Amino acid sequence: MAKRLFQPKVQTVGSVSEFLSGEGTLKKEIARFNRHAAAHGLKASLTTLATGVTAVSITGKAFVTHASAQAVTVQGGPVDYVKGKAKEQIVQAFQPLVDMIQALSYPIALVMLTGGALLFMINQKDKGISLIQNASIGYILVQLMPLMMQLLVGIGGAVG
Repeated sequence: MAKRLFQPKVQTVGSVSEFLSGEGTLKKEIARFNRHAAAHGLKASLTTLATGVTAVSITGKAFVTHASAQAVTVQGGPVDYVKGKAKEQIVQAFQPLVDMIQALSYPIALVMLTGGALLFMINQKDKGISLIQNASIGYILVQLMPLMMQLLVGIGGAVG
């Protein structure tokens, strides 16, 4: 009798109810989160509520929970970390739009400067100079837009 070359492997991964509820993959994701969040003093865990719903709770050194399930945060805690990450993702999401506006500002300013020069040439100096000034100031403001937004965010962070 010949031995089979490929034997099927049997691997036990958990119960059927764990598979159907998805807790196995959720536990793996929480373990992965805990590896990355340990540097920030955070830890996630699974909690099964009385209603049978599985919830993820995040705890850390920086906040204390009360019996009423309200959290008191200390500066530098998980709330600040999440706010920083959310702000970072929003800025990254709008960056292509900012880049497009900055790229479009050059040809638009060029057309306006040319139009202002033509108006100046046909003896409409006031309109021509006004158009040149507006195009120049507008181009500079569009190019400085990211710097001004960082300044506003910094002021908002200092005030809030």
